[in-house]
Amino acid sequence: MKDKFTILTSSYNCGKYLNDWSKSILSQEYRPLEVVFVNDCSKDKTANIILKLADKMIDNGIEVKILTNDKRRYCGTSYNRAISCATGSYFGILDADDSLKKGSVEYVMNLYQKYTDIAWIYTQFNICNMSLKAKKRGWCKAPPKGKSLLKMKEQHAFSHWRTFSNRIIKKEKIFKKGLRCAVDKYMGYRLEEMGKGMFVDRVCYRYRQRYSCSISTSESTKKTWTKIRKEAKRRRELYGYIAYPIITCKDK
Repeated sequence: MKDKFTILTSSYNCGKYLNDWSKSILSQEYRPLEVVFVNDCSKDKTANIILKLADKMIDNGIEVKILTNDKRRYCGTSYNRAISCATGSYFGILDADDSLKKGSVEYVMNLYQKYTDIAWIYTQFNICNMSLKAKKRGWCKAPPKGKSLLKMKEQHAFSHWRTFSNRIIKKEKIFKKGLRCAVDKYMGYRLEEMGKGMFVDRVCYRYRQRYSCSISTSESTKKTWTKIRKEAKRRRELYGYIAYPIITCKDK
């Protein structure tokens, strides 16, 4: 029997993007497949839309869990809650305003089965316009040999598509509760402290650029990212954490 893959999504006021989000999930042929969706107290029509979309997924053999926060909790807490309710052995983050390319789940699952020592995998992505048409290739890459994501400082090397597995024992440590931005940076630093990673330069994810510039360059994100880097450095010095290597797998 195949291992279950769980897609984790946190959403705040992304109702108008959920049709694209759901279509990309329905295009995944891998089973068993689970979706854990956290509605972070959206003020739009997200609650009604996700119920209708969930029915389509269930009809296509996809398990769906819909969670609603009691108040706005932001991404870090929402994803932490999602992972606590997930029943899969492998997991992937799919933001509510983005989408997966067809076959992405099958692709990473084949990698996990082939490389049994790899605990987490991230891939390349396309930066898209509001219609999800690709504008340019993303910036994901593995650190140079002998370096870690943390030592790359402000290079934004770890981003979409972010997946991990039960080979990471303390999954509840991947997401920082209350974190509002730079969630991917925090996630990358924690993952490389917990297991061997892999980067593959294959586009599996479509990132919808909703702003004139990348949200990663906003002042609030820069400040939070700086704080996260300092915390990670102190954590590694205090507890003697050593970053596991991140290997690069050539796309086939």
